[in-house]
Amino acid sequence: MDHRIASTCIAALLALLLSTPLEARIRVQLTGVEGDAAANVRAYLDLVRFAEREDLSDAAVRRLYDRAPRQVRAALKPFGYYDARVVSRTLTRSGDDWLATLEISRGEPVRLTQVRLEVTGPGRDHPSFRALLADTPLVVGRPLRHQEFDQLRARLERAANTHGYFDRSFVERRLEIDAAALSASAVLIMDTGPRYSFGKVEIDQDILNESLLERLVFTREGEPFDNDRLLRTQYALSDSQYYANVVIDTGQRNTETLTVPVTIETVPARRQRIRLGLGYGTDTQARGSVGWDWRRINQRGHRANLNLKVSEPLTELAAQYIIPFGDPLRERLAFRSTLTSEDLADVRSQRASLGINHRRVLGDWQRNLFTDVVDERTRLSADERFSDTLVVPGIGFERLIADDPLAPTEGHRLRTELRGSHSMLASRTDFLRLNAAAARVMSPSDDWTLHLRSEIGLGLVRGFGELPASQRFFAGGDQSVRGYGYNRLGPTDEEGRTIGGRHLVFGSVEAHRRVRGPWHVAAFVDVGNALDRLDRLESDLVVSAGLGVHFLTPIGRLRVEVAKPISEGRSPRLHISIRPDL
Repeated sequence: MDHRIASTCIAALLALLLSTPLEARIRVQLTGVEGDAAANVRAYLDLVRFAEREDLSDAAVRRLYDRAPRQVRAALKPFGYYDARVVSRTLTRSGDDWLATLEISRGEPVRLTQVRLEVTGPGRDHPSFRALLADTPLVVGRPLRHQEFDQLRARLERAANTHGYFDRSFVERRLEIDAAALSASAVLIMDTGPRYSFGKVEIDQDILNESLLERLVFTREGEPFDNDRLLRTQYALSDSQYYANVVIDTGQRNTETLTVPVTIETVPARRQRIRLGLGYGTDTQARGSVGWDWRRINQRGHRANLNLKVSEPLTELAAQYIIPFGDPLRERLAFRSTLTSEDLADVRSQRASLGINHRRVLGDWQRNLFTDVVDERTRLSADERFSDTLVVPGIGFERLIADDPLAPTEGHRLRTELRGSHSMLASRTDFLRLNAAAARVMSPSDDWTLHLRSEIGLGLVRGFGELPASQRFFAGGDQSVRGYGYNRLGPTDEEGRTIGGRHLVFGSVEAHRRVRGPWHVAAFVDVGNALDRLDRLESDLVVSAGLGVHFLTPIGRLRVEVAKPISEGRSPRLHISIRPDL
C-alpha cells in the first residue's frame, strides 16, 4: 500500500512539473517602420504587451507570434498604409528568452483625393475657425492620417467652446477610404450655431472701488462670450496682489437668451506684509534687509512700501507710494524717497532724494520716466568734500525674455537708461549719462550653457571734479570684472585713490557645465574698466579669468569663484555671490 501511495505521489509531481509553463521573455525587432508608426505597431502587438510575462508557455508565445501580421496591418491603417504586410518573420529562442523579428513592407499610402472642410453658420468668419482651416494638413495629394482628421475635429470643437458657440454641430463628418484605389475622401462640415454672450457678472468683493475693478475684469455683461477673457480676468485679479484667491465659475447656459452668467469669488490678501532677508557676498560682506509692504491702502488700490538695506558699503532707507493707472498691471505712478549712505571705492556718497516715476509696460518692454531731486554730499578725501542739490530727469527701458527667470537655459535681458542734469535745473555740474547693458544665455546642449554679458556707460560732463559720486562709473566686483575688489577699478587721483570715471566698458564670456543635479562648474573671462577717456580704451582695459563652482537655489545661483587678473600681477581673488543669471 505504501509503495502504491509513493508511486502515485511521484507521478503527480512529475505531471505537475511537466505542465508548469517555462519562464519566457520576448524581445521584438522591427524593420521597415520608424517613428510614430513603429511606436503604434508596438502598441498593437501582443508580443510586446506580454513581453515581460514569465508565465508564458511555448505554445502561448507562438500564438502571440501568429497574431502579429494581422496586428501590424491594423496598426498601420491610421497612418494611411492599407496595403501593409509582414514580408518575413522569424521566432527564435535562446535559453529562456524569445526573439521575434518582423520585416514590414508598408506599401503605398492612401492619399487624399477629395477634401471638403467648412465652417458654416453665424461664426463661419471667426478668425479662430479660419486659422484652423487654413493651417490643416488635410489637403489633396497628401497621405492620409486618421489622427489629423480627428485632431481638426477636436480643435474646431475646442475653438467653438472657447468663443461661445456651444450649440455647434457637425453637419457632415465623413472619412471614406478606397483601399484598392489608394484614395480617400475627407468631409468635415461644422455649423457653429449662434454665439452666446456673457450674462450677469457677479463679483464677490468689497475691497476695491468700481473704477479700479473695471480695469481688472475683462468680462462684461452683453459682450460675446470668450473663455480667453475669463482667463485674462483670472490672471489679472490674481496677479494684482489684492487677492489671495480668485475662483471664476460659469453658470448654467440660458438657451433662450443665449447668455452665460459668471460668478467671481475672491478672498482678499492680507493688507500688510513684512519681508526679511539675510545674505553674504564678497562685494557687500554680510547684509540684511527689512521690507514692509502695504498691499492695499484704500479702495482705489493705492500701495506703499518701506525698505531698509544694510551692508558694509551701503545703507539705504527707501519708501514708495504707488498709484495704479490705466491697466493696473501695466501702468503705475510712484512717488519715492530715499536716504542713502554709500561707499564707492575711495569715494563716499551721502544723499537724500525725492522723486516721481511713471512705469508702463509696452509689449515686451518696460519703460520708466522719472525725475528725482537729489541732495548729495560727496567726500573725495578727508579734506575734499562738496555738496550739490540737483534735479535729475531720465528715461529707461528694460526687456527680459527667458524660459526660467532664475536659471534660464535660453533668454536675454536688455536694459538702457539716459539721465542728466543742467545748471538750469540748479545743478553745479552739467552732465548727461547713458548706461546700457545686455545679457544673453544660450544652451548648445543639455549640460552646457553659455553666458554673455556686456555693459557700456557714456558720460558727457562739464566739471568732472564736482560731479556727485552717485553719477560716476566704477568697475570691479562679483558682478563686474572679477579678480578685483568691489568698485576698485577706475581712474585715480594723485594719491592713488579710485574716484570713478566718465565712462564704463565691460564684457564677460562664461561657460557652465552641469555636473550633477543642481551642481555646475564654470569658467569665465572678464574684461573692462571705468575710464576717463575713450581714446585710451585699449591701454586702460583690464582682463581677468577664473573658475567657479555653482549651486542652483530657489532664489538664484550660488556662486563660489576664484578669478585671477591677467593684465596685472595680482593674486587670485575669491568671489561669493548669489543672484539670478539674467
